[in-house]
Formats: sequence, C-alpha cells, structure tokens
Amino acid sequence: MDDRSNELLEMMQRRLAIARGDEPATLLIKGGRVINVFDGTINETNIAIAGGTIAGIGGDYTAGKKVIEVDGAIVAPGLIDAHLHIESTLLLPPELGQVILGHGTTAVIHDPHEIANVMGPEGVNMMIELSEKSACDFFATVPSSVPATDLETAGGEIRSEDVAELLKHPLTIGLGEVMNYPGVVNGDLEVLKKIAAAGKAGKVVDGHAPALQGQQLQAYLSMGISSDHECISAVEALEKLAAGMNIIIRHGSATSSLAELIPLVNKANAGSFMLGSDDREAGELLERGHLNEALQKAVALGADPLLMIRIASLNTARHFRLYDRGAVAPGYRADLVFFEDLESFRALMVFKDGRMVARDGKAIIKLPAYNLPTSARDSIILSKPLEKNDFSITYPPGRVPVIGVVPGQLITEKLFLDLQREEDGAVKADPVSGVNKIAVIERYGKNGNITTGLIRGINLKRGALASSVAHDSHNLIVVGASEEAMARAANELATAGGGFIVVGEDTAVKALLPLPAGGLMSDQPAEKVAEEMAAILQAARELGTELPQPFLTLAFMALPVIPSLKITDRGLVDVDEFAFL
Repeated sequence: MDDRSNELLEMMQRRLAIARGDEPATLLIKGGRVINVFDGTINETNIAIAGGTIAGIGGDYTAGKKVIEVDGAIVAPGLIDAHLHIESTLLLPPELGQVILGHGTTAVIHDPHEIANVMGPEGVNMMIELSEKSACDFFATVPSSVPATDLETAGGEIRSEDVAELLKHPLTIGLGEVMNYPGVVNGDLEVLKKIAAAGKAGKVVDGHAPALQGQQLQAYLSMGISSDHECISAVEALEKLAAGMNIIIRHGSATSSLAELIPLVNKANAGSFMLGSDDREAGELLERGHLNEALQKAVALGADPLLMIRIASLNTARHFRLYDRGAVAPGYRADLVFFEDLESFRALMVFKDGRMVARDGKAIIKLPAYNLPTSARDSIILSKPLEKNDFSITYPPGRVPVIGVVPGQLITEKLFLDLQREEDGAVKADPVSGVNKIAVIERYGKNGNITTGLIRGINLKRGALASSVAHDSHNLIVVGASEEAMARAANELATAGGGFIVVGEDTAVKALLPLPAGGLMSDQPAEKVAEEMAAILQAARELGTELPQPFLTLAFMALPVIPSLKITDRGLVDVDEFAFL
C-alpha cells in the first residue's frame, strides 16, 4: 500500500473507534438541536466528529478532546447552492467563499459560462484553480453553450472535445445548463456530443428550458437532462415535476421564483426540489445573506423550515452525486451550520470539515495568496481607440428601430419611432424623451465590429455608462446621451481592463469599478467591491437614470436569445425572428 492508502485506513480505524465509543471524539458538539433531513425531525443530542467526518450522533457520546457547548442552537447540514454563476457576484471564488461561508453555505455548484465566453477552456480551468483556494467547496459544471449564438462575437469557444477533457477534472461534476434546447430537441450533433460526453464520464446534465412543454419537453428530457432553474410559474413547474425533472427554486438578485414555486412544495414531492441563486450581487450577499436569506423568505411564505433545509442541502448533494455531504449523520462530512432559529436563519457558527470557519456571519479564516493569469488581465483588445463618429448611425427616411426597456424585465419592446436627424441624415438621440444611443464594441481583437443603435428606458439626460459585462459574449457595451461621452467611457474602460464606468457630461470619469479578471470579476474583497458598486450606481443616477440596477439592465441588452429587440457587435437583432433587423 502507498502512504495515502495507509493514511486513509488509519483515519477509518480512528473514526470507527470514536463511533464505537472506544475513543473520545476529535471534536464533540454538545446540546445542539440537530436537524435530521431524512425523517424531518429535530432532536437535542450530541455530535461526535472524527477529523473532518461525523462519526456518530447521540446522547451516548460524551467525551471529546475538544468540546463545544452550543446551548440549544439549531444544527443543520452546510447549505449547498444548486446553481450559481460566480461571475455575477463580481467576486473571484476565494473572495466569494469568505462571504457565503459566513451565511452557512459550505458548497456551491457553479457554471463558469461567463468567463468561458471570454477565455474558453482556460477560463474554466482558472475558476477551478482559484476555487481550490477557498475553504468553501466549489464544484463546476462544464459550460455547454459557448458561444451562446452565432449572432455575436465571443472571445472563447468550448467544443464537444473540450467538454470531454474538462469533465475529467474531479471538481467538474456535470455538463452546465443546456441552454440550446432547440438544438437538443432537433438533434444538433455537436450538442448531443456534449451530452454524450457527460454520460460517458458518469456525470449529470443540468438543464435550462424556459416554457418548454409537451413533446418538446419530453424530447429534451429523453436526453438525460435532469434539472431546470427557469420555471417561473406553478403550471410550468408541475409539468416538469410530473416528467421527473428536478426543479431548482431560484432566488437571485434579478429574479426570484420563491413566491410562485414554494406553494408547490409538500412532503411527497420535496425530494424533487433544490435551491439556487443563479445570479447574486456582492452587496446583497453582504447585507442580506445567501441561501439562508432564501430560507428566511421561503418560511415567511409558509414553507416548512425542515423541508427547506433538506431542499437546500441533501437534495442538491444527492442530485449532483456528492454523497458524502448534505446531512448531519454518521459518515457524512462535518459541514455544519448553527442557526439561531428557523425564522431568521442567522448563522451563529459554521464548520467546514470539522473546523470552525465562520462566526456571527463572518469568516474567521485567512485566505492564501493567489494570482490572476496575465491572459485574464489582458482580455480587452480594441482594434482602435473609439471616436465620436464611431457612434453615428443612419437609417432610410421614416421611423427607426428602438430598443424599449421594460422595467424589471429582461425582455424588451421592439419600437419604431420618429426621431430628429443631422444635416447628413444621421439619426440623433433624444435624451429629453428618454432615447439614448447604445453601442456594442467587439473587444477581443478579432474583427473590430461596432454596432450602434437606439434605446429608450435607460433615460440618461447626460453623460454615458459603459460595461464589459454584456451577456453572453461580454463585448463592451455603452449607452449615452452624447457620442463624446460614449467614446470616452469605452476607451477608459478598455484601458482599465474592463468593469463598469460612469462618464459625465463634460466627459470626466465620475466613477469606475475595475473588473480585471476577464472584465467580469474584481480581485478585491467583497466589501470594497460593494462600496465601489454603490458609488457607480449613485453616479449613474446623477446622470438621470432611475433604474435601480442600470448596469444589470445594460448587460442583458446584448443577449440575443431574449425577446424582442437586442444589440450585438454584429447588428441589431430581432429576437422574435432570430435574425438581424
């Protein structure tokens, strides 16, 4: 036997001795009200831990080399997020881990789809390597749709052979949300090869099928796709549940399906639900919490708190085949969260692998040093500096197409408006009536594409906003009341390596949040990111916009898979027709 095998056997023997009561526990937790996710009960008892694993539960365990009295605190398994895009938090995995450990999350299933669109397989590997620096466990699903469409220019591409290679890593546990559901239903060969690669690797296939029903849903599920986080109505969820699909109840910064789906949960079907964030903003994670906030809101909506704990832990672990976590029981990892009550779900302490990692909502462990690869910092390559004339647009006489923002929604209206023109026939923006210019600029040095259009609903009266977060290909996107401000914003953002920027009427930079990691994530702590984000939003409001999250709205204006009118570096897209206007 090698040294590793000998070490494993010794650990097993020690755990057996502790479980039998022959030796004191490495750590004994006394007096906790322990949640049993298997039978839905809660009992005051003791927990004997051997190293990083639970050896036994019960009042007979009274001896430990270290003893912690918890005086009736509620003990639950560490929470597991079933679906999160880390990039949406603007934090790198180590920094995100520090925040969510404090709220009781000990594992995350993440889809590095966004960084993959920027950097391809290298971006996925970067996220995996960075996640290993965190005490929180991050498990990746390999992105399945990079690039998302052929209507835009992406930085990276993940082919079926890349999927097969990435799935070999022990921290990749499945194929990421299969957004190309038409490709699945119609038998697109490349999509099927990716699904087959997951099957060959013995790993799950995550779904993404908004509003899919009937025979198309049956065809989609026949390919072994087993989960979905896109249900927004009870009717949709019930059809998918009846077909054997597992439903991830989403509670994120932009969207939440708690109110629609929580009433469906009962003891008979609770095993088919999980809890996921999808997209969360760093400031909200700091102020409100993570999955514990979702639990709080679910219980306020009438959910059974013990069922919800199971949904947020054991169900996710079993679905993604992480069979050593998700319960407070012998043989499971000692990933534990101690809640004050089952209403506020305030985390008093958090243990990861038998070690205390957080107390009173804050991580108490230090992060090791880590570095970003140069390729992540140098991800923006403009073919030339932008000038005001780059944002001039002409249309034939008559009404011109305008993207209409729908507040609180990702969909847009397809408007046709009469607008004033310059002497040369170029169409002018009309900030007074809320019409601004919007442009997407290819940022990867591939073709230098620039598309300029018009948008109503951002409502900038002066200045400009620009962002390198623009789903899904993450080209630069800029909106403004003047072409001069738009050019300054885009150029300054490229120099900064990406992020969010606000430029005033005089083209002076009013606020900047740098995102040097692929133009998507900061390399700073969450508190600083939240502070800079607050400054960005305040500066944007001073330009006239009343949208609560204008940069989030802006990011989805470049996503040509959500109706009705969107803009990419290749043109103005009529999403209803899936063609350029």
